[in-house]
Amino acid sequence: MKGTLKFLVAAVLTIVLAASAWATNVTFQVNMTVQVNAGNFIPATDILVARGTFNGWGGNANQLIDNGAGIYVGTWDITPGTIEYKFAIPHTGPDDVWEGVNNRTVVVGTDPLVLPVVYFNDATLIADVEVRFRVDMTVQIARGTFDPAVDWVVVRGSHANIGNWGGAVRLNSETLNPEIYSAWIQFDDLTGALQFKYVYLTAGDPNAAHWEEHIPANREILPTGTEPDANSNGYGEINPATPYFDDLTPADIITNDLTVVFQVEVHPLLGRLRDQGFIYDVQSHDTIYSVESIQVAGGFNTWPWGGFTQEYFMNDGGTNGDVTAGDNIWSVSHLFAAGTERALIYKYGANQLDVEAGFALNHVAHLDDTTAATYYVPPVCWGEQDTIYASWQSECLISSVPEYSATVPAAYRLDQNFPNPFNPSTMIRFSIPRADVMTLRVFNIMGQEVAVWNLGRLETGEHSVRFDASSLASGVYVYRLESPGFSASRKMLLMK
Repeated sequence: MKGTLKFLVAAVLTIVLAASAWATNVTFQVNMTVQVNAGNFIPATDILVARGTFNGWGGNANQLIDNGAGIYVGTWDITPGTIEYKFAIPHTGPDDVWEGVNNRTVVVGTDPLVLPVVYFNDATLIADVEVRFRVDMTVQIARGTFDPAVDWVVVRGSHANIGNWGGAVRLNSETLNPEIYSAWIQFDDLTGALQFKYVYLTAGDPNAAHWEEHIPANREILPTGTEPDANSNGYGEINPATPYFDDLTPADIITNDLTVVFQVEVHPLLGRLRDQGFIYDVQSHDTIYSVESIQVAGGFNTWPWGGFTQEYFMNDGGTNGDVTAGDNIWSVSHLFAAGTERALIYKYGANQLDVEAGFALNHVAHLDDTTAATYYVPPVCWGEQDTIYASWQSECLISSVPEYSATVPAAYRLDQNFPNPFNPSTMIRFSIPRADVMTLRVFNIMGQEVAVWNLGRLETGEHSVRFDASSLASGVYVYRLESPGFSASRKMLLMK
């Protein structure tokens, strides 16, 4: 009996020790003096909490306590790994005051960790400032998506003076630069970073809002306390550089009408139907049992699953862009008007259903209207951007697709990933002007390499890599394309 008891005690002790090894002591520290001086935090009645991926971004269990010098401290056991978090001042429901900065991140290891002191909202001072919000709408006007006669440009952000991410704080067209919209807005006792985005409203309707979508994170202004007050009105002036709306420049749109030919090899689709008998739509879960039709979908036709017009039906009959009838390489040609965004996001469907790849796992092409009136989208093997047809990819006869004369890229180019933000995967596309040895790397915000592709020697032209971030935490990542004589980097945002 004693032996059995000793065994049970040892077993329980082992389990307790093993469990404790799965958590690490992490100390958080926040300087609240600026918020107290600004009247945003009242120590006698308010509390400060940490919320993040370690506690489901909710609750008040992780409360920090003043150490007597205005620095609030909290220590908790946290599972090792990359965590994201922010600090918040709970009040009631949606009125909780969160930091306006991007999510903070830290890698928790197995050793106890004391995080450096940060200021709530990164605010080290209180400032009275006026900001000139200014955005260039040239591209949206050229594309016909924004009508200066009736539509509004507004700014929305993390402050009541810019709508608390809502409302309609309107910017006005400038007399000398009518495609640029701007307004000066004043802020009293501004503490910390001011985050914002530009939005345009169809016919001025706040409920018909079109947000900037391509930029990886919110735009941000952080006062320094040294801003000049040129007009002596008591407000330091912040006049940031003028961005294009959504960071889309005139170079990002085609300037000529362009006929685009889509091409897809459907052998993997036929192979899976042959072997499994059916395929589910990834969104509606409708079922197909045979191929009745093939379509192409994208932002250009508003992803019309279940309701395609005839112009987006593809064919294998040797017409409307199809070269060889009956080879299971389906094609269709479509005219894109000048002003269309060069980054073409698209996906193929069968029987008008979304059955090629998982949700938002799309193809990406870069339209070229500089040398010919017709652009042939590089032919793809059905479902190559995902794994659901992996067992049938070897049946693809993509090498039999006729070779079309393609424009040799004039320079190395690394495109913005798409989709962005993304979850959990995204496509990274790039072009090279000559055969070269290429490497693609991805880094987290702390500069740690999280993925690498040694691509070897690639031929001239466009190439793409799918990045799957299923095992990574939400946050900003940097991807870098390298060759012996070239390197370029871009940011992307993973949001889970």
